[in-house]
Amino acid sequence: MSSSKNLEFEKTSFLSKSNSAFIEQMYLKFINKDKDLPESWQHYFEGIGEDLSMIAKEINGPSWGLKNKIDIDELQKKIEQEEESPLGNTQQANVGQINLSKSNEDSIKAVSMIRSYRQRGHLIAKLDPLQLLQSDYLDELHPESFDFKKSDYEKNIYLGGVINKDQSNIKEILVFLKKTYCGPIGYEYMHISNPTERKWFRDRIEKSEDNLNFTKNGKEAILNKLIQAEGFEKFLHKKYVGTKRFGLDGAESLIPALEQIIKISGQSAVKEVKIGMSHRGRLNVLANVLQKSYKRIFNEFAGEINASSEEGAGDVKYHLGASSNREFDGNSVHVSLTDNPSHLEAVNPVVLGQTRAKQFFHKDKERNKVIPILIHGDAAFAGQGVVAECFAMSGLPGHNTGGTIHIIVNNQIGFTTSPRFARSSPYPSDVAKMVDAPIIHANGDDPEAVVYAARIATEFRLKFNRDVVIDLICYRRFGHNEGDEPSFTQPLMYEKIRSHPSVVNVYGNKLISENTITNDILENSIKEFKNLLDDQFKNAKNYKPQIEWFEGTWSAYKPEKGKDKRGVTGADTKKLLEISEKINSYSEKLNLHKTIIKILDSRKKAVENGSNIDWSTAEALAFGSLLEEGYPVRLVGQDSGRGTFSQRHSVLRNQKDNSRYVPLNNISKNQKQFEVVDSFLSELAVLGFEYGYSLVEPNTLTIWEAQFGDFANGAQVVIDQFIASGERKWTRASGLVMLLPHGYEGQGPEHSSARLERFLQ
Repeated sequence: MSSSKNLEFEKTSFLSKSNSAFIEQMYLKFINKDKDLPESWQHYFEGIGEDLSMIAKEINGPSWGLKNKIDIDELQKKIEQEEESPLGNTQQANVGQINLSKSNEDSIKAVSMIRSYRQRGHLIAKLDPLQLLQSDYLDELHPESFDFKKSDYEKNIYLGGVINKDQSNIKEILVFLKKTYCGPIGYEYMHISNPTERKWFRDRIEKSEDNLNFTKNGKEAILNKLIQAEGFEKFLHKKYVGTKRFGLDGAESLIPALEQIIKISGQSAVKEVKIGMSHRGRLNVLANVLQKSYKRIFNEFAGEINASSEEGAGDVKYHLGASSNREFDGNSVHVSLTDNPSHLEAVNPVVLGQTRAKQFFHKDKERNKVIPILIHGDAAFAGQGVVAECFAMSGLPGHNTGGTIHIIVNNQIGFTTSPRFARSSPYPSDVAKMVDAPIIHANGDDPEAVVYAARIATEFRLKFNRDVVIDLICYRRFGHNEGDEPSFTQPLMYEKIRSHPSVVNVYGNKLISENTITNDILENSIKEFKNLLDDQFKNAKNYKPQIEWFEGTWSAYKPEKGKDKRGVTGADTKKLLEISEKINSYSEKLNLHKTIIKILDSRKKAVENGSNIDWSTAEALAFGSLLEEGYPVRLVGQDSGRGTFSQRHSVLRNQKDNSRYVPLNNISKNQKQFEVVDSFLSELAVLGFEYGYSLVEPNTLTIWEAQFGDFANGAQVVIDQFIASGERKWTRASGLVMLLPHGYEGQGPEHSSARLERFLQ
């Protein structure tokens, strides 16, 4: 019998006999580390945790349950009797020698205090570079709240492996907890409901030997990226005074953090990293992560609009995307940044859709060959509903990408709006708790802490395929843009910022003080990078970028100049009859609904007769012919499998066991896949996702269907800013099809507003 079955048998036996004494016996063996304890019970007690009251609560169950309840005080006495027994094992004797009580009251209280730090330690962590955030005194983090007096601080307490110690004292425990949970990194992971994920995070933080320990080479690499990030912004600020660039000044630690994520991705055989972000720091990411040439960026500063081709309208430079191949330790990773409009967070679902399509292209069923990174602003992360929509879709079969690494560039301000007016939660990251995502808060003036946070986040994403959030707490050195005056609305914050040293000064001086580098090395590194930028600036005016429309997988669809690309429509009648025979036939084993049987029979006869073929039948034949010709079809919308008007029936249900049958995936062995997704109740995020999918997969017919045509209203940002104008602004082609069912059959303007002119402007 397996250990899990053993456990179920033993627990069932216990419950049937109301034998609390049996559980007590098992628990006593557990705390004494008795080798005779079955492995199943070992796992059982480990899963519950270390708190004795939690053990008793778990054993006793609901109030209406067992009559013979476990008395925690009585159990405590039995534990102490076991410990005092002269017949105890060697370990008990050793415990007696060092005057420890194995699971006495002090142990329980100490573990409760440790648990409080795991849950609340982040609230008093040193996270704000400006030290403007007020950390309230928390009773629950003070030993006195657990009845420990000053005289108890050096008394040995049995911990049994908690915080990786068999025994310790309050003084040592506090040092460990404050260093781990209240330093430049604050962790929120105790809300995670999956015990395996929660334990992994706890162990990664508490037991890891590499906590904030970087080699000399690692520290120099971090400093080098900071010099590039800061030097680039300072150069632009000097050469283009007052020009909008939405600089990264104050949040430069983002650059080494991204480098860390890409490096670990390469070591883990990730092929591609897809990045989405708004304008803050975008030019810096383009230059220092995607390695877009400095002279090309300087060239774009010559005009506010970047007209990248004769036919393109262009866009402002801090909206443009790019891609490149990066190599770390011999591992090549393709990194791309998606073009986006001014509408904050609207690009998020587009990036996720691109990621899903790339995973399809790479046959990445584990979803670890392509990973998405989304970089957010603090005010937008809390304020824009599409953020919550993307979290809501993160675990859904039709839209899962295996988890996203989110980085919040937390300037502690919106445009001019302070956090207390921008959100109703302590942190902007709190919305991520809706999917149990772990959250790592990091002080932006401690680059090692930020890079370490990126390391943990990447490891978590690759191991568990789930979303994770890094809250990079920093500041914005200038106003919302470089021509803005922030002191109008935040005088105290900006008085502090004006005298605050840059992160290169802070980190550089730290490395000098610990003898990792010298002051001469720091100054020479800054000077050398400045010289590089000067050289690139001199050659920028003559730089002529070569940009081609319809590159890569889109090259086969490139139209002749001035002409549209028109495909051949229609299919051979004989082929359509064969497809109809396949998709409208059924086996009795399918146990279809009697009405569905009538519909299939009717469709089959209509095709055979060549008359009275309705829209749904024609649509199914069109899909089938494409699948046979080698083109996948992806249809996504609310209730699209059946169809809003009970018209499609592309997914059939067995009436006895509810199993699915998709006729369009049963035409022939060599056909492509028909993927129909009943999406969750969102328009903005889902349409954005499908648009992103269509950018990457031109050979796939990608379709988004509104439940009713007017429901496209909720996705108007995607329609206006991406679909209608994306090709003109960014030379990015899309083959997305939108189905907008609507009509004028007396249901009023509410259901008659999907007017074509709204999509053609």
